[in-house]
Amino acid sequence: MIRATQSLLFAVIYSIYLVVVMVPVQGLVIRPLCALNPLRRPAILRWWFQVQAHWVLGLARHLGGLRLHVEGTLPEAPLILVMNHQSLLDIPAAVSLLRGPYPVIPIRDKFTRGFPGISGLSRLAGFPALKQGERATRAEHAAMVAAAEAVARGERTMILYPEGHRSRDGEIQPFMTQGLKLVFRHAHQHPVYVVVIDGMWQLRSFTDITLRLAGQRAEVRVLGPYTIPAERGDHEAFIASLREEMVTTLDRLRGRETTITLAGPGAAGRSGAPDLAEASDPPGSRSASVASHAPRVG
Repeated sequence: MIRATQSLLFAVIYSIYLVVVMVPVQGLVIRPLCALNPLRRPAILRWWFQVQAHWVLGLARHLGGLRLHVEGTLPEAPLILVMNHQSLLDIPAAVSLLRGPYPVIPIRDKFTRGFPGISGLSRLAGFPALKQGERATRAEHAAMVAAAEAVARGERTMILYPEGHRSRDGEIQPFMTQGLKLVFRHAHQHPVYVVVIDGMWQLRSFTDITLRLAGQRAEVRVLGPYTIPAERGDHEAFIASLREEMVTTLDRLRGRETTITLAGPGAAGRSGAPDLAEASDPPGSRSASVASHAPRVG
């Protein structure tokens, strides 16, 4: 009963905050400041994003009863962040980790309207709006290219959720690779970081958060940096290696045992699990083996 009350209280207070505080402040203060001070716009939006991310996570933790544990940090630099998708809280969790430029996040078209505060912020920050059809429209492609070029210039940080949808069981779904390839082509000089989150999949929707936020425990691991291959032909394998690293990390977070099959002298085969070198690394370690297509920086 106490947990149900905590969850409901968080949902009520956050909803009131969105309508009573975020919407008017964003419309009457933040947007005019950005228009009047274009040179200060990046700093203003960076601050505003951080305020929103830390506010919602702080409220979820201290009032809603969410337990969130993070291992790893990101540098104060432009980068490309690839993350798995379990919950509506994934985005504030990712934004709270950023120490460089404010984010650009490709989002589904429906979120650009009808969601108090959130829709306005996505438009203010110039998020590419995607309908996720079989083929991107010219406008969608142009928006993605513009976002990737902003990252290349060091003006933005790209956050990508390549599964495209929130996972129903927390397992990492197949990647939609076209967006990743486009970003890698245009911003290949910046490092890629991977964030794996687990424990949020029971909070997929706002209704889920309202009913069961309290008592949920979420783990976050930051991995990287990884260098994007110079050759475009290597991007497919690079993406596959990033996903493999994410799957391996999720397995560790869930305490899954590794199954090692020796294929011959000095060889190790994998059966849905890390090889010997990977199995020896501690959870969240950045020394875990990744395919040769994903070299690390430094």
